[in-house]
Amino acid sequence: MSEVDVAIVGGGAAGALVLAHLTRLAGDRLRIALIDRGPGAFGSGTAYRTTDPAHLLNVRTSAMSAWPEQPEHFTTWLAANGHDGVTRDAFVPRAAFGAYLAALAGEAADGDRAGADVRLLHGRATGVHRGPDRWTITVEGAAPVHATDVVLAIGIEPPAQAWVPRRLRSRPRFVADPWRPGALDGVGPDDPVLIVGTGLTAVDVAVTLAARTRRTITATSRNGLLPYAHTTEARAPMPLDGSALPAGIRDLRRLVHGRVRDSIAATGDWRPAVDGLRPHTQALWTGLPEGDRREFLRRDLRRWDNARHRMAPAVAATIAALRAEGRLTIAAEHPSVAIAVAEPGSWIINTTGPDPDLAGSTNPLIQQLFAEGYVTAGPLGVGWATTGDGQLRDAFGAPVPGLWTLGSTRRGQLLETTAVPEIRAQALELAERLQDRPAPSRAPGPRVRRDRYGLPVLASARAAEHFDDAVRRVLRVQQGADAALDAATAEDPSFALAHTVRALLAVEGVIAADATDALAAAEAAARSGADARTASLLRAVTGRVRAGDPAGLLRHIDDFPRDALVVNACVPTIAFGGATQVPQHAWAIVERLAPVYGEDWWYLGLLAFVRQEQHRWTQSADLAERALAADPAGGHAAHARSHVYYETGEHRAGLAWLDGWIGGPGRAAFQGAHFAWHAALHELALERWTDVSARLRGRLSPRSVGGVRALVDSASLLWRCRVLGAPPQPVAIGEVLGVVPKELLTEPRTAFIGLHAAIALAAADDLAGLDVLGRYTAGRTEPAFDLVSVLVRALSAYLTGDYARTVELISRRTGEWVRLGGSDAQREVIDDTLLSALQRADRYRID
Repeated sequence: MSEVDVAIVGGGAAGALVLAHLTRLAGDRLRIALIDRGPGAFGSGTAYRTTDPAHLLNVRTSAMSAWPEQPEHFTTWLAANGHDGVTRDAFVPRAAFGAYLAALAGEAADGDRAGADVRLLHGRATGVHRGPDRWTITVEGAAPVHATDVVLAIGIEPPAQAWVPRRLRSRPRFVADPWRPGALDGVGPDDPVLIVGTGLTAVDVAVTLAARTRRTITATSRNGLLPYAHTTEARAPMPLDGSALPAGIRDLRRLVHGRVRDSIAATGDWRPAVDGLRPHTQALWTGLPEGDRREFLRRDLRRWDNARHRMAPAVAATIAALRAEGRLTIAAEHPSVAIAVAEPGSWIINTTGPDPDLAGSTNPLIQQLFAEGYVTAGPLGVGWATTGDGQLRDAFGAPVPGLWTLGSTRRGQLLETTAVPEIRAQALELAERLQDRPAPSRAPGPRVRRDRYGLPVLASARAAEHFDDAVRRVLRVQQGADAALDAATAEDPSFALAHTVRALLAVEGVIAADATDALAAAEAAARSGADARTASLLRAVTGRVRAGDPAGLLRHIDDFPRDALVVNACVPTIAFGGATQVPQHAWAIVERLAPVYGEDWWYLGLLAFVRQEQHRWTQSADLAERALAADPAGGHAAHARSHVYYETGEHRAGLAWLDGWIGGPGRAAFQGAHFAWHAALHELALERWTDVSARLRGRLSPRSVGGVRALVDSASLLWRCRVLGAPPQPVAIGEVLGVVPKELLTEPRTAFIGLHAAIALAAADDLAGLDVLGRYTAGRTEPAFDLVSVLVRALSAYLTGDYARTVELISRRTGEWVRLGGSDAQREVIDDTLLSALQRADRYRID
């Protein structure tokens, strides 16, 4: 067991630089631990652990010093360590910088030289837990480390795999992470290679494999753009007056384009214009409105990265030579298209870059931090949310005492935060903050409650029984909650909590009731008195009903975390409302509550659904089975289990399980049509067309389901049948649309409903209706309506036989469709449409 003042988790560049600056400033005043999972020297990390001498830094040596006041420090160190003749403008192998960082870590740990008490610990940190006055870091294969302050310097995550088709992930020639030791060792001299991605990692992989294979290497991305090259001769950056920075995306684009023109006119080179923006990038980013930042990520980021993060001249020359020799080709294609037309037996190398959303990480430390609510997603779902000096914010936005981060985890707030100069500045700022650490803060104690979930229910005994029945039905996703609430308020008309819950369930679409009337009844009942929980919920529901504002509900959960019914309403797994429209926000709420609910069957089911949304199938299945063992009728757990069966391709087992649940414990399910839809997806995958038809005649027929449910389940299923080549179905799309309110097709209130409106109109061959929907969505500014507009155009092209245009429009937004909301299985209808268009477009083929 180690007792330290500061524990740094992560021994790559960020961790090594924090350690170096902290020991330099604090001397012997602090005890410090640097924890790195290894293997290899401390300081090198993934980026600088490469042994290929052709992998060069993409920054000149003069910009890589650990000490901002000594820009020549790295260059001097190189000369003293066997790298003769290296100048300040050189681009040296990345391994050399890894050795430099390792030397800095070693010097910091040398007590005789640094004067500090530093411990270098090899082992993977698996958890960070808050105690009364310190943090405990659990380390795989080592004793726990106790610290007052923890710096999370975890570096960059492995490449994202959300784009990877399920059938590809298990193939031996698919390389999920090229930086995994030995990942490329199997590539032989006669093996064809497809690199997915055309950024700097793709360049490194191409350079390495070109020395190993005689075959042509293909690198592909949606835009087919390679990073630009540095010039051999360094040029001074073009200065920018930081006192009058643009505050909007259009003004920013005009500024950049104007600077580029001026720079070319003055020097013949555009690079000084871009380099002069570097000191101001973070201020430019934080000054943009959220909508403009989102637009930048969608439209400008890749071009900016290509111009900002450039290839070393020697690397660029190698790439140019490989292309000239025909040994490297660059293609602009959707990954699905590139894989479909790739030569049989090709190695598929994933270099697409990390997922900016850390909530889906498979790193157990990151999972634990989200689960316990110590972190939350950063702006636009990128990285983690922090204060201005790198202190992490928890799931409710409050700064977490003693928990800090730097580097890639702050990209959502700073944008430019992964290069050494930016990390160096953050490391110095953190060291200055931590050198004189404040007294530790005490963690809040637990709340004490009085009933099953620790909350009072102030009503007559019979009314309370009816209320408990209503809550149980809602948590199970069962029918009958409205009748139980009616019984509760009939038994006790002054039962303010029951009236308030009726208003909440009505506004969230769980029951068919008038939310305004229910709220008026709640306010009248509360005038005779209400406990703190009821008063808090009434304030929250009032804001939700009258202003559409969910913030009060989230504050209520903060104050009353064991109010399971309110959590359930805010984070629905089968619904069209909810206080959280961004999945990561819902995940943060659920994971924060793990210590509150423990093994409660309802909570396990909700957490199981979160885990399947994060593609953590095994954990989701385990949680769902534990929940169903406690309550076989639990709808959230059954829903999560259904998704896991489908996403893992267990169609026969999943269908058998679903049919058993639907006809048994789930027969009272409130969303029976949706479970029937899940079963139909398995039947589609198995090409059991007759069984699909039976579902459409039964639980999914217009006689059994209507409204939004008919649109999302029945209509989308009919379109899937069409694009997947199923025989004609017994239910016509016109019958389904007959039970769907017209306004859902013409003026959908959310992008998710808009997605399904577009699919339904396509299934009806209604080009005029698509045109109306397209005009409506084009005028909406709410999140993701831009994607509905794109989908409308793609579907219109499909209906008119312009399949290549459909492919182009859908492919262009790869990776963005998740913004529409819903589940992977629901959005899969877009993939099905893309594949159908690919098969029909003359210029594509699928082996």
